[in-house]
Amino acid sequence: MSAARTLAAVLIVLLMAAPASAARPIVDLHKLDAYFALFAADSNVPWKATAIRLDTSSSAPVEIAVYQVDPANVLTAGSNARPRAIETRALRAVTSFTYTPPGGYQFQPNVVDLPLGSREGFFVVEARRGNVGEQVWVNRTRIGLISKQAPAQLLLYGTDLASGTPLARMRVQLLVGDHFVTAYTDDRGCIRWNGQQRPIFALAQWGPSYAFLSFLPQAPLPSEIVGIRTASAVVRAGKSVRIVGFARVRHGETLRPGSGAATISLHDGARLLTEQRATLDAAGAFSADLPLPANARAGDDAIIAQVGDGVGSASVRIDADANGLSLDVASECGDDCNANEDVPIIVRSSRPNTDVRVTVIRSPHVYVGEESAAPPWGTTTWLDERVTTDGSGRAEIRIPHPTDGLSSTYGVRVESGGATADTRIIVPTAPVALRLQLDRDEETLGTPIDFAVYAADVRSGQPLVQGHVDVTLSHGGLMQQQSLALDETGRARGSFTNADLGTNMMTVTLDWNGARAEDATQLEVVSQGSSDVIQASTDVVVTVDRDRYRPGDAIHVDASAPGSGGDALLTLEGAFGVQSTVARVVGGRASATFRAVDAPGAVQAGAAFVRDGSVAVNGIPLTIDGAGSATTSTLAIEPAPSVGADVTLSLLGAGDAPATFAVRLSSGEPSGSALFASVPAFLAFGVNSTQTSAPESATWHPWVDSTGDHPLVLEFVRRTEPPPDLTIAEADTYPVSWSVTRGDGPLHVQLPAQPGHYTLSVLEIADDGRIVAASQSIDLP
Repeated sequence: MSAARTLAAVLIVLLMAAPASAARPIVDLHKLDAYFALFAADSNVPWKATAIRLDTSSSAPVEIAVYQVDPANVLTAGSNARPRAIETRALRAVTSFTYTPPGGYQFQPNVVDLPLGSREGFFVVEARRGNVGEQVWVNRTRIGLISKQAPAQLLLYGTDLASGTPLARMRVQLLVGDHFVTAYTDDRGCIRWNGQQRPIFALAQWGPSYAFLSFLPQAPLPSEIVGIRTASAVVRAGKSVRIVGFARVRHGETLRPGSGAATISLHDGARLLTEQRATLDAAGAFSADLPLPANARAGDDAIIAQVGDGVGSASVRIDADANGLSLDVASECGDDCNANEDVPIIVRSSRPNTDVRVTVIRSPHVYVGEESAAPPWGTTTWLDERVTTDGSGRAEIRIPHPTDGLSSTYGVRVESGGATADTRIIVPTAPVALRLQLDRDEETLGTPIDFAVYAADVRSGQPLVQGHVDVTLSHGGLMQQQSLALDETGRARGSFTNADLGTNMMTVTLDWNGARAEDATQLEVVSQGSSDVIQASTDVVVTVDRDRYRPGDAIHVDASAPGSGGDALLTLEGAFGVQSTVARVVGGRASATFRAVDAPGAVQAGAAFVRDGSVAVNGIPLTIDGAGSATTSTLAIEPAPSVGADVTLSLLGAGDAPATFAVRLSSGEPSGSALFASVPAFLAFGVNSTQTSAPESATWHPWVDSTGDHPLVLEFVRRTEPPPDLTIAEADTYPVSWSVTRGDGPLHVQLPAQPGHYTLSVLEIADDGRIVAASQSIDLP
């Protein structure tokens, strides 16, 4: 027994004496001390507390010191340039302290106040843990700088962020090329730069306060624009691709019809399928029928039209036959599918007992008259199955209905042995459709979330001009809600003060005649987002006295911003430059009158107010019916549509000039390259930009590495397979009738003798350069 005890004691001693290297290694949590990131707001006023944001992953203390420096030693010109770090060993700190983050070993964003009192000036904040350091600049200033850029002009405006009054004779250094040019604001606080060489940076100084801007690159005006639309976005091999197009050439500050001929080609990848030349008429319009080879491959082909130096393009989906096999696909419920039931799909093959693959892509949205350039949020492969047609070449498959309460747009594609067919099915949950659009899909932590809501009738496409929508922003169990009223255009603007770090969901709902319309999207909130332009302030309201103007008309602009004071900068902006007025703010309102100018591209009325130490801006687009303008209009049909009727069409508000008209009557709702309503976007190119040094929505800039070791930044890289193809199939809308004619009188269309849902679309290409598009859905019982 004694020997046993002795052996046990020896074993215990041996185990206790075992080397530590034999044990499982323990994570050194102190390595997380090197993971931290420093951020500062772009604008700070000296009468408010100034704070920085310090993101940490541990509670190790951070040594913070603040130095007052010359901004020329830190800032670098260029919209994408990062500032320089400075050597602080020879500098005396204005203040220094130690900050201990809470939270232990976890990611924690911390707001750290800087004890700077009422000091004005430019500062550098250095944060250190041991030999790891970061620096970030802080500008405490009472002055704000606003820029308005146009292709031929730059307008700068200086304002006092406390009183809102313009700063006359303020010194501004402009970096032009490789040298500085000194300029001074006029009595209204403005500087206009009309030189060919544009400044890329401006540094303003008023006493100890600074304001600066790195200007965004300015795109030149296009010299020629070519646009193309098709009769249908889906065409079967062996048929013809019917197109209509136009060319516009810039003459000075206006767009005029092009002349000569258009070379139109159809391409399957790098392979040329067919090519034609079409002479431009007096309106600069052209049309063509491009025959598709019977053996054309299935896929998305490109239509390219070239007129002089201008090139336009569009895509068309080719449905192919293969070895005598043809396919067709359609929904059995047509345009009246029930959102609460499975959608029956009928597949037909020219040969019996054919194995067919059916792929359905679902987007949980219904966009009326709109096309998304990229797959919208929630788009996913909804169904991917195989069916076999029966002896008559028919098969039925059902699309499972969703349970998320959202409307659906289904892109259906069937294929077998190289033969394909496509269609698009719209299944709304209510007679109206909502579209929720974020200003930015990714936002910086602590900044407002701005968004817009659009409501329209699903059938007619007309905006819903009454009612309220409820918007919810959620993150886990946390929720924010607000109710918004739709305006006369079926639109509402809103903003949430902030959102939580990570993924947030935003939904909008509208109860209408016992049914609920809903839309949703996803927002990512990150520590530091990227933004090139300032965000509009939703409660800055800009209105004008008319819906449309002609060149030379007076435009009366009214603007309001609750809580603002001093003076406001009101502008009319376009390719012509910037018309501006500095107007006194009375009761939070200001007004001005401008003169409408005939110019290419988008034109907008803008307003900039000063309130609470920042600059709040907003603007609205204007419709000016000048030469080269492009707008949408309302289609008037007389008499009321009925089966087999001969109706007369007219575009409300169209000009009197002779024109070329493309008129299409199609079954269903067109999409993609067949959507006439998207044509005005070809000519409404943006040519102006607005920036301010003191935006109302908080914007943050990140650190630069200081001297010593570099901090570690947590990054995640996801490696996976290539993303799936989530392209939604285009609508296979069969053109019942299609014509491209010259004229200046009323248009006549013979309606079909078969009942159903149809869409009438008209594109007017006028000799004076105007382009007008209109569309109207009609139901023939």
